[in-house]
Amino acid sequence: MRTRVISALILLPIGIAVVLIGGGLFDLALIFIFTLAAYEFVQLMKLGKFLPNLIFATALVWALLFEAVLPRLNLSRPGLAFLLIAALTWQMRQREGSPTANWALTVAGGVYLGVAGAHFILLRQLDNGQWWLLLALSGTWLADSSAYLIGRKFGAHKMTPSLSPKKSWEGLAGGVAFSLIFNSLIAVALSQVLNVNLPWWAGAALGLIGALIGVLGDLSISMIKREVGAKDTGHLIPGHGGVLDRLDSLLFTIIVSYYFIIWFVVR
Repeated sequence: MRTRVISALILLPIGIAVVLIGGGLFDLALIFIFTLAAYEFVQLMKLGKFLPNLIFATALVWALLFEAVLPRLNLSRPGLAFLLIAALTWQMRQREGSPTANWALTVAGGVYLGVAGAHFILLRQLDNGQWWLLLALSGTWLADSSAYLIGRKFGAHKMTPSLSPKKSWEGLAGGVAFSLIFNSLIAVALSQVLNVNLPWWAGAALGLIGALIGVLGDLSISMIKREVGAKDTGHLIPGHGGVLDRLDSLLFTIIVSYYFIIWFVVR
C-alpha cells in the first residue's frame, strides 16, 4: 500500500503537468506510454502461448495516434490497410503456434490501444481540452480510488469473483457517489478560478462515466490477465504493476468522455 501511494504521488503531478503543457510533449508522452502498453499486451499473449507480432501491433498503435495528431495526412486508412496485409503475410511466413490467432491478436491489440490512445489526443485538442481531459481523468481516478478503499472496508458482495475477486458492489456504489460529488466540485472550482465554462453537471457526468464505464475497462484487462494466468500486466510501476494496469479503466472512459463532451457539452 505504501509503495502504491508513493508511486501515485510521484506520477500524478508529472501526468497533470504533461496534460497542461500539451503540444508535442503531450503527443510524445502518449506515443511512449501506448508503445509500452503494446509491449505489455504482446508479452501477456505470450504467456498464453500466443505469438502476436510486437512490431506490427506497435505500428498499428502509431498509425492511429499519428492520425489523431496530424489528421490532414490521412495516415490511418492506408496505414491500417497495409499493416493488416503485412501482419497476415508475416504469420503465413512464420506459421508458429496458431498463426491465425496470432494475426488476430496483433491486429486486435494494436487497434484496441491505438483507438483508445487517439481519443486522449482528440480530447486534449478540444477548446479548453486540458481541463476537459483532467476532468475525465479525475472522474476515473476518484472512482477507482474510492471504490478500492470502500471495497476494502465494506465490500461484502462480489461483482465478478472469477475476473476480479476484490471488486464489490459496495465499492462500485462508493465509487459512483464519490466521483459524482467530487468531480462536480472540481468542475465548479476550475470554472471559478480559471473563468472557463466547465458546467458542474458535466463534471458529475464525467465522474459517473469514470465509475461505471471505468469498471468495464478494468474488468476487460482482468479478463485478459486471468486467461493467460497473469496477476499484473507488467512490473514497471512499483505497487501498481504495469502500464496497462494503470490504463485499464481509462481506455474505455476517455473514449466515452470524448463523445459525451462533443455531443452534449461543446457542440
